[in-house]
Amino acid sequence: MKPYDIGISPLGPSRKVKAAIRKAIKDINRGSGDAQERLARLLCSRYGLGHDSFLFTNSLKELVYAIPQALKARNVLIIGPAVSLYRDAARSAGARIEFLEGRDEAGYMPDLSVLGEKISRFDLAYMASPNRITGKVMDEGKLFEAIERLSDGTCMLVIDESLIEFTQQNSLMGRVRNTGNLIVLRTTACYYGLAGLELAVAASTSSVIAALRESIHGELHLPALVAAQTAMKDKAFRWSTSAFMEGERRRLQQAVAGIPGIGLYGSDSNVLLFTHHPCMTSVVRMARKAGLAAELYERQDGSEPALLRISIMRHEHNLRLIKILKKVCAEEAKPIGV
Repeated sequence: MKPYDIGISPLGPSRKVKAAIRKAIKDINRGSGDAQERLARLLCSRYGLGHDSFLFTNSLKELVYAIPQALKARNVLIIGPAVSLYRDAARSAGARIEFLEGRDEAGYMPDLSVLGEKISRFDLAYMASPNRITGKVMDEGKLFEAIERLSDGTCMLVIDESLIEFTQQNSLMGRVRNTGNLIVLRTTACYYGLAGLELAVAASTSSVIAALRESIHGELHLPALVAAQTAMKDKAFRWSTSAFMEGERRRLQQAVAGIPGIGLYGSDSNVLLFTHHPCMTSVVRMARKAGLAAELYERQDGSEPALLRISIMRHEHNLRLIKILKKVCAEEAKPIGV
């Protein structure tokens, strides 16, 4: 079995996307300009933006690293819990970093109401919705309030929507038209299962996109562009993925509820975060050995115990993870010497 990567759908790419990739490979002696233009038109029609509001790159990582460099950010706020990518990008730019992280009692979701008193000290902030650690979407009303609060200041807010297709949440891409300090990021890696042929896109005002373009020097690949456009138009794949993810998430929640001492925080996507239990380190060790999508999440300040983070896999592998959980937690619950 090939090891899973957390956050990547086990269902993609779809048959339509694979067929489009095979066809595109026959044309790789041509440039990718036409394919890029077609993809830009698709996004323009969906979000009511102009071509100069989008920037395509070969990976989300490339975009995340380019942003603090291009904008010359010196003070960066990371609104979490968050993947290490944002921290690493800010460090590479030599920026000072602070964290605003959620705690256990709030389901590890950040308190956006405190942004107003903090944000004036920063020129860049990273946030993911859905959150890439908990899988939970940000409250839309509070998110809009946060964006409005930032609109009068100088801080640029970057919202990572890598997992948004797994949810019913609307993208914020359309809002960049009226918000001068908002950048929205998307990728084909997670939902569409194209991590090995990724295409990422940033949406923002034309001036911000122009600044970012100065820091991006790679050429786009024709198969990645064709795969992205085909995937975004594949309604059958979206319907089947939605049904699969909802069913597997529900079955995982039911199975976990039957294991004493184990719980899950709420999730709206394919990523789930478990409540603390002493057995989680052993669970992750066994799960990773089996190639399953499991890892430990720890707060940046180390103030709370490490938690198990997983993403939904194929049904048989979800069952294998539950089996490991039951076995390890039962063994660690036995009195010494028994």
